[in-house]
Amino acid sequence: MIDKLIESKKIKIFTIMTTGRTGSDYLASCLDGVNGVIVFSGKFDHTYFFKDSIERKNQKTLIYNFLKKKKNLLSYDKIEDIDKNININNFKDLFLKISKKKMNSKEFLLKLYETYHTILNRKFKNIRALVHHSHGLKTTKSFIKDFPECGLLITIRDPRANLKSGLESWWYLDVKYKTINHIFFYLKRIRNDFNFALKVKNKKIFIKLEESNLLKTKKKICNFLNIKFDKKMMVATIASKIWNGDKLSKFKSSKGLFNSSVLDNGWKTFFKKKEVMILDMLYQKYRRYYNIKKISFFDKFKLFFYIFLPFNCEILILKNNIFNIKFLFDFYIMIKKILYLQLVLFNIAIK
Repeated sequence: MIDKLIESKKIKIFTIMTTGRTGSDYLASCLDGVNGVIVFSGKFDHTYFFKDSIERKNQKTLIYNFLKKKKNLLSYDKIEDIDKNININNFKDLFLKISKKKMNSKEFLLKLYETYHTILNRKFKNIRALVHHSHGLKTTKSFIKDFPECGLLITIRDPRANLKSGLESWWYLDVKYKTINHIFFYLKRIRNDFNFALKVKNKKIFIKLEESNLLKTKKKICNFLNIKFDKKMMVATIASKIWNGDKLSKFKSSKGLFNSSVLDNGWKTFFKKKEVMILDMLYQKYRRYYNIKKISFFDKFKLFFYIFLPFNCEILILKNNIFNIKFLFDFYIMIKKILYLQLVLFNIAIK
């Protein structure tokens, strides 16, 4: 059913891409149950079980492996902190009934969505958009390979607030993430993901987390998806169940409403002035959406030296590991970070 509607261009394909802790889960949850849209109950890589887009696999093997690895998408999800309470056996039986015996990755994803939509007793009438939550950069690239004409909904956030949230949220979830390597990873991710989003040629819309609950933003999203505004967009749900935020969030929202605590997460006091200058240099391309200082020639001169200084949060980790073998690895990552930032400062091409 759904594949024919897509072939006839009655349904268009979209995907949600995040650029860090930017509200992609909130956006996906606001589209749950909205008239004219097909969604799924969470983010996943639909190409995980395939070598490439050409490979075809047995439907039974696919659904058994998917339900084994991604059972949380239909039942209790530890990270999203919600139980979808969908009958897994019924889901499996329906999928096998409506799908081909051999499937490629594209067909697999479409039948998962058709099964999910049907199992929740949702109607296919007037459906205009299928919205997948590919989430990360790698999985978004994989999605675009299978659906090259897809539209992109890209969630963004002030990169300095994004970085603070990306560090503290994961530290809050598990202390194992409190490492120099995680800081460096997130520092780069926020820049690299956004750079990709700017360059990709697909039809796209950038959605600022800080404005994601505004009525004008919701209507803008509807126009992009070519659907009528539905008041259900004002409440975040998953499988029609209220979603109040994931386990990484220190502060939960109430009744599926927008979590206003994200509007000011204290990044201005978390980072020192010298650190903010480094971040402003690193995230200059975000200036088109956020109030980030333009870096002058004199700033660059100072930054050359500031870059050699560890961030305050890095100092705390280094002190804790100074008599530990981990310190050697931390020192290695710090050198990599310094080189990376110097390359950005001098506008030398890097990945």
